[in-house]
Amino acid sequence: MSIIQCDIDCIYQRDGYCSLEMPSAITNYTGDGCVHCIKVTPRTDMPIPPQPQTPPAHS
Repeated sequence: MSIIQCDIDCIYQRDGYCSLEMPSAITNYTGDGCVHCIKVTPRTDMPIPPQPQTPPAHS
């Protein structure tokens, strides 16, 4: 692990430092910031569980 400070929401960022062990081929160069940065994306494919239904009150 290198001692490179990192505060970006990246899959390699751990406790404020880059945890990338061995740099590999650059595949996502955007011209802005770290060439190895891969943004963390929240998972949204989890289905929302159904809410329990309460029976209507009888009057």
